[in-house]
Amino acid sequence: MRMTDRPIHRLLPILAAAILAACSAGGGGSHVTPATRTPTPTATPTTNPQCTALSPQTLAGSSVYTLTSNPTGLAVQRNDPTVTTATCTYFSGTTSTTDTPQNGPHPWNYVFAPAQASPYIVSIAQQFNGNHTLFYNQAGDSTGAITVSSLQSVRRSSGAARSVNEIQRGIRRFNGPGIDATNVLVRYRGTAAQMRVRSQQIAASEGTTSGSEITTVGGTYERFVRVPAATDATSFAAKLRTQSDVADVFPVHNRIPLGRPALPVNDLHMQNTVDQWYLFADGFPNAWSYNLGASAKIAIIDTGVDLTNTDLSAKIDFSKGYQTTTAQDTNGHGTNVSGIAGSLTNNSTGFAGAGYNVRLFAYNIFPDATATSDQQTATVADEVTAINDAVARGADVISLSLGAAQDYGTDFNSAGFDQGEHDALEAAITSGVVVVAAAGNNADGGEGGLPHTVLDYPAAYDNVISVGATSLHDTANPGQFTGATEYVAPYSQYGPGLGVVAPGGDPGSNDKNPLHWVWNYSTSTAKLPADQCTTPSPPTSCTAFFAGTSQATPQVGAAAALLISAAGGHHSLTPARVAQLIDDTADNIGDPHQGHGRLNIYKAIALLFSDTGAYSGPVAQKTSPTQVVAFAYSNSGANKPVILDANYPGGVPLDASGNFRIGDVPAATGNYRVGVWYDANGDGVINAGDQFGVAAVTCNSSSKCTIGTITMSTVTAGFTLP
Repeated sequence: MRMTDRPIHRLLPILAAAILAACSAGGGGSHVTPATRTPTPTATPTTNPQCTALSPQTLAGSSVYTLTSNPTGLAVQRNDPTVTTATCTYFSGTTSTTDTPQNGPHPWNYVFAPAQASPYIVSIAQQFNGNHTLFYNQAGDSTGAITVSSLQSVRRSSGAARSVNEIQRGIRRFNGPGIDATNVLVRYRGTAAQMRVRSQQIAASEGTTSGSEITTVGGTYERFVRVPAATDATSFAAKLRTQSDVADVFPVHNRIPLGRPALPVNDLHMQNTVDQWYLFADGFPNAWSYNLGASAKIAIIDTGVDLTNTDLSAKIDFSKGYQTTTAQDTNGHGTNVSGIAGSLTNNSTGFAGAGYNVRLFAYNIFPDATATSDQQTATVADEVTAINDAVARGADVISLSLGAAQDYGTDFNSAGFDQGEHDALEAAITSGVVVVAAAGNNADGGEGGLPHTVLDYPAAYDNVISVGATSLHDTANPGQFTGATEYVAPYSQYGPGLGVVAPGGDPGSNDKNPLHWVWNYSTSTAKLPADQCTTPSPPTSCTAFFAGTSQATPQVGAAAALLISAAGGHHSLTPARVAQLIDDTADNIGDPHQGHGRLNIYKAIALLFSDTGAYSGPVAQKTSPTQVVAFAYSNSGANKPVILDANYPGGVPLDASGNFRIGDVPAATGNYRVGVWYDANGDGVINAGDQFGVAAVTCNSSSKCTIGTITMSTVTAGFTLP
């Protein structure tokens, strides 16, 4: 594996935070379209008397919702499931009525035709962003689906499904680029209690020893086994499979820190919006007013840390490295990401850590840098040892600024997958630990080999919060953070599964403008001459400019730690809840590769506390959970669809099973076609590399349509809409 310094997924923009509501006929959901007028209520809504009255909206920008339908006059309700534990209807009227929701920004549902077997449910995340109109075409309400294979082709890999696919496609290999030829992962036919001693006996019979253990979520027992001297991993794996107690054998991949070369500086930095612009962009100063992170722990699994740096040593629970005799960093990468996440804050010196008072676990899984190279390779076997230790020590967050070690040709999705890494991270997440990982730095091919946009591993695993990188255009006001425009850095990888982006920098040649980098500590004991500080004493004077998704990742890790600490500490929030808070409050920076948006920890922690004063402006644009949308269109022959859906001008999101519901095509539309699309490069045009499928039937807005199941395929050059 390697470090990710230079380290994202994005689909069509959806102008409201909408959730596809599950129902027996597929699902309903919504996107809201700003109205151009303030509607006047035409009926008096009723409120369920058993429900507690909510305070009316009072903040500027309070929204009025106009509810329309075909036919008119359908029953509609507003439910606020997050306000009370009971099922409560806070509004009941008809679709000729307008509604002013209460209690400030919060989620709720509009339920159209609640008495029908499958009501059309519109989920809203109110942000005080003006008036909106919602439409339900009951007459033309239609459902469809995509084939499972289509869905899986654009989702992040899952462990079991991926390993089977790799075997079928013949790509499971035990040597070659990116493979640790000295270890294999063995899955045994039994539990840990049954197989712990037996696994050692099997290893001894083969003249070798066992390493770290993994107890998977499903209960099976796995263990790394050293490949005996003078034996290649391929033949050793085949021999192990003949043992009756061995269920399977997997290769072990290498990981390297994804990093750009450090740019050492010899002057002390200043605490201002230029030197640490990334903290201001993410909203950390405001977030600290809620909580200082003291009740959470972050594990940084990297190249170690400069233990002589007093801005870091005060925060670290010292852990020995696993390939070296000390956690002392000889590279600088681990010190840098540790400083970003948690250096001592408010002490009149050095850098502020994003996590403020968060505690750190520092792991060094990489061999020492040398006088000729600092890009060393680590094995997943050592990474898993660190993961297991971090979980056992009570880590709340694991931060991984590292990724796949080699260029795999064109098979990026599968070749970087590692069974042991997947299983260990899945177990950690299931136990309640949040895992964040760098998306990767090779979208533009700048790290060598073929450019690729799909997420790197381990960021690509399910339920890992993957992090891309942003930078600033400051051309309008050079050298100033105020007025600069943020964008996703061209190297930052993206695609299905990207969580959010955070500042990572995008420097040019010989560029020393802090606004184009992420500036923080480096190590005073760097081995590579180019990385060595000119003034290494005191160690806090050893700083460097870095750029990459590596630098973005600890910011998101620190944000997760602040949320957990604010909620009450260890296990107070599930990993899924942390991801939801971060995703739902991310800022829209208007870039198609931004995932859910750029991290805004201020809004995330305010949402946790239901502090409505922190909300202002339009809701961030979101992507659907699977990054695939269905949509109605009528402009055949074009390659940029004109989407007809009234509530979803960016396309209707699919549920996790690939089902969708078209219930918002305007009644006067007439004939239309239904397409399903994954916009791989986020440019809003169906072109080569995207995936697309179309229903065989032509639908009409005046009646229900049998859309059926649609199969997606990869788009080639010259595509036009059928």
